[in-house]
Amino acid sequence: MAMSFEEFQGSLLNADQRAAMGIHLTDAEAHAVYAEAATAQAWYSYWLSTQPASAPPAEYVIAPAPYPGAAVDQPTVPISDPYAAQPTGFPTATTPYPDFASSMASAPPKKKHTALWVILSILLVLILAAIGTVVFAFATARHWTAIDVPEHPETFHTEEYDTGLYDVTMDEINPCWVNQDWTDCTNLYVASYNAACSGVSLTDSGSAVCTDYADMIEQMKAQDGEGYYVETLGGYGGLHQTAERATREVSNNDYTPAETHEAVCYLGFIGECGTSTRTTTG
Repeated sequence: MAMSFEEFQGSLLNADQRAAMGIHLTDAEAHAVYAEAATAQAWYSYWLSTQPASAPPAEYVIAPAPYPGAAVDQPTVPISDPYAAQPTGFPTATTPYPDFASSMASAPPKKKHTALWVILSILLVLILAAIGTVVFAFATARHWTAIDVPEHPETFHTEEYDTGLYDVTMDEINPCWVNQDWTDCTNLYVASYNAACSGVSLTDSGSAVCTDYADMIEQMKAQDGEGYYVETLGGYGGLHQTAERATREVSNNDYTPAETHEAVCYLGFIGECGTSTRTTTG
């Protein structure tokens, strides 16, 4: 009686049993066939086809009773047994499985190859999707300059300073007196002029006062003569010099630039997407 499929499948894992059954597989190949039920079933069907068909039991033929007058000792012709001859066309158990190399890559391995291609296709789709996502993220990214510390503007204060110019004014006190020698009176005017107007830069108003005063002195020198004296006092008084001062705005040197950094947002949620303070967007 032929062994069952379960017994055949278990025998594949034993090298001696495989050799006895005429299954020429390596240990690795046998384990691969054992792991795939469909492949093991194919090998089992093949193995059954290599086994000689068992002869059915010979039919017991009872010789008929002799008819009257027949010679009972007449030799009978032996009945021919149609199953007595052994077939010569059956393959033996050692006949190799036809085209073993191609059979291993036939029906059952196709399932493995198909599953492999499905896995590779899924991986390729995932990789392409990941690359597409990264490219889209960089292409649609928002860039801006985020302000960490605001700018502190420069402040100023007001201060007075000397402009380098001098203003000249004239009071109402005449330096001369009545009956004074004319030349002496003229010299007093000259001394007042030199003290206030000479050797300095004058303002516009001071320059006008000094020019008029100098003209007055020149007139007095032109009118001078021997024995002349002052009979009446004129309207010219003494001159006074004052340095001109002005005001200006002076920096406190307290300007500090804003502290910033470049921020970026990818896909609307990766990066500093929640930052609201920004100066330059891109």
